[in-house]
Amino acid sequence: MNDSTRDTPEVIRCRSTADFLAALPQLVGFTAVNSIFVVFFSGSRAGRAMRIDLPASDDPGDSVGLIELICDAVRDLGATEGTPSAPAIVVSSEQTFAETGGPPWRGLAERLERRLRGVGLAPRELCCIAPDGWVSYLDPAPPRRGRPLGEIAESPIALEARLRGDTQPALSDLGAIPEPDPVRRAEVATALARIAPFGSAEGRLEGADGGDAVPRSGVDARDAIGGGCNDDAIGGADRQRPFPASVAFEWMADTADVVRALRNTEHPVDPPMTARLIRCAQHSDRWLLLALGILTRPDFAEELARELGSARFEGIPVGLEDDPPRSADTGWSIRGVLAGISPDFIEFERLPGLRRKLLTAVSESPEELRSGLLALSAWVWWLGGTQSVAQRQARHAAALDPACEIARMVERLVSFPRYVPRPRFENRAA
Repeated sequence: MNDSTRDTPEVIRCRSTADFLAALPQLVGFTAVNSIFVVFFSGSRAGRAMRIDLPASDDPGDSVGLIELICDAVRDLGATEGTPSAPAIVVSSEQTFAETGGPPWRGLAERLERRLRGVGLAPRELCCIAPDGWVSYLDPAPPRRGRPLGEIAESPIALEARLRGDTQPALSDLGAIPEPDPVRRAEVATALARIAPFGSAEGRLEGADGGDAVPRSGVDARDAIGGGCNDDAIGGADRQRPFPASVAFEWMADTADVVRALRNTEHPVDPPMTARLIRCAQHSDRWLLLALGILTRPDFAEELARELGSARFEGIPVGLEDDPPRSADTGWSIRGVLAGISPDFIEFERLPGLRRKLLTAVSESPEELRSGLLALSAWVWWLGGTQSVAQRQARHAAALDPACEIARMVERLVSFPRYVPRPRFENRAA
C-alpha cells in the first residue's frame, strides 16, 4: 500500500465520480497508467490506497491473483480498522475506448465486482480512465465511447488544485534524487573527512557522548526479535534514555542520535549529522539500528541489547539467501527482522518527512558512499507500500556498489510487496 505524500492530509469532498477521479492523484500522491488503484475507506473517509500493475490481458486467467489480492486486502484492512468498508477502485488504462470498442478492461471490472459482491464488499465506485475518456463501470448505461475528460478537468477539485499550483509527479519520477545544494554538499564532505568508516560495531565517534538519557519502555524484547512485536514495540513514542552510555553500547547511542535527527519534524538534518548518517548506513549493524529506530523509536535497539546483551547486535547476518543461515550467536538476520516486523508498521504519516530527509542526504553524499544510504531510502519507500520506487532505488543502490550486501539484501526484500496475503501472488504492487 502507498501512503499519501502529504504530511497533513487535506479533506477533499467528492460529489461525483468525476470529482473522485480528479482527487485520485492527490489521494495517492502520484499518477500512473496501466494500473489499478484501490482506495480504502473508513466510513465515508478515504484512507490508504494500493496500486497494482494491470494484468497482461483481460483474459480471466490473467487476473485471478489480482482479484484475490484486492479482496483479501479489503478484508484484512477491515479487520485492522474494526469493520470492512467498501473500496473505490480505478482502472488507469493506456488502452482507449476507440481501440476496445467500449470501456477498456470491462471483463476485469465485471469479475472484480462480482467477486467483491460475493464476499459482501460491493465497491462504492468502480471506474476507468483512459486517454480518450472515462466511465463508471457501475453506470447501468455507460456511453460506449466514454465520458469526456473535460468533466474531470473542470471538476471543482481539479480547479482548486490548479489554483494552488498543486501537481503530482508520475510514478516513474517519484523518489528521484534531487539536485544537492552545493554549499551543504561541501559541508557534508568536510564533515565526512573527520569521520573514519566504522570498521566494527564498537567503532566510536571521536568526542561522542552517547546522547541524553530516557525511561525504559517495558517492551517484550524477545517477542520483538521473534517477529511478533507488541504495540509498544511498533510505533512507540520517542523517549529519553535513563542509563549512561558505556563502551559496549556507545555505538548504539551514536546511531540513536542519528535516528533522532531523521525523525525530528522541526529541523533538517545538519551537515555533520548527515555525515554521521552516511557512515552509519555503510555499516550493516548500524544500518539495522537505523531501520529499527525508524520502525520503533531511536533507543529501542539499546534497550533490547541491555536485556539480551550487546553481542546479539554485532555481526548480524545480512540475510542474502532465500533461507539465510542464522548466526549461532543471534539466531536472526537483518532481512529476517525487517520482513517479520515491517508489516506491523502503521505510522505512515511519519514517512514523507523521512523520505525527503533521506533523499536529501543521498544527494549530498559522494557517489561512492551512497549505496547503503540509498538502500535505506528504498526500504522506507517499501515500508510505505510504494514498491515500484523501492525497487528502482534498490537496483540503483546495488549497481552503485555490487559488493554492498545491504543493497543486495534490500533489493531482494523489496522484490515482494509489503502486503502479501497469499504467497502465490505474483503481481507487483506499487
